[in-house]
Amino acid sequence: MKDDAPEVTVGMLSFFDYAARAASAWFLGFFPFFEIYVAVPAAFALGLDPLSAVVWPVLGNVTPVFLIVFGYERLMRVERVRRWLHDRRSARFERWIDRYGAPFVLLATPWIGVWAVAATAQALGMQRGILVGFAVISITVYAIAIAAGLAFGFDLVGRD
Repeated sequence: MKDDAPEVTVGMLSFFDYAARAASAWFLGFFPFFEIYVAVPAAFALGLDPLSAVVWPVLGNVTPVFLIVFGYERLMRVERVRRWLHDRRSARFERWIDRYGAPFVLLATPWIGVWAVAATAQALGMQRGILVGFAVISITVYAIAIAAGLAFGFDLVGRD
């Protein structure tokens, strides 16, 4: 009877252990300055499988985009803030965002950071669908590239 209890406990601990590791990877992806470049290698270091080492950091890194998009909409309901931001908009930058916004988000998000890119794109009037779509694609592609590079490097040095 005592032999059955440790198996249940070990199984539950492994679930909680995985959940703690996944939550850590998500948080590193969410937190500014760490984002995807730290979160994916950290997820590998925490012992997550390659799929989990991509999925959790990506979900964490995409979360700020949604927070900024919906937070910006709520912020624009405040007349004083809306007027202040509108006075600082430049027609030149708005044309630039309309023309080059999607490639900018695609290339710059992992390098500059999702928080900065999303906030800037929203302030300059980028359509939220384009912002969210290209940010998700960018973050996912970079995360997969990092994970593939790490997996290839581990195979090269003989680590399982």
